[in-house]
Amino acid sequence: MDSKKEIYEIEFTEDCRDEIKEIYKYISKNLDAQVAARNLMKKMRDSVMNLKENPEIYMKIERKDKNKRDFRRLIVNNYVILYTIDEERKTVYISHMYYGKKNYLFS
Repeated sequence: MDSKKEIYEIEFTEDCRDEIKEIYKYISKNLDAQVAARNLMKKMRDSVMNLKENPEIYMKIERKDKNKRDFRRLIVNNYVILYTIDEERKTVYISHMYYGKKNYLFS
């Protein structure tokens, strides 16, 4: 029996990339908190990279993508990161990053 753990690829959707840029810009410019913005990005990156080995660690939510894959929710500080897992391709798609008080289930 092979004890090697499967490693998944991580891919960010274009929407998510844009959302991350907007969040960073808002925190660093509007709130004038560059250090907080960098710290959030590092924490988010570290949390997402953990999905490479454990993509099913976070709970499913009541939402599916166009391919009928379940969304899962990862929380980092006051932000929610939504992602799906493609088992065939062994890829985790990071779909969205929202401020936690936004109703992300219907966005």
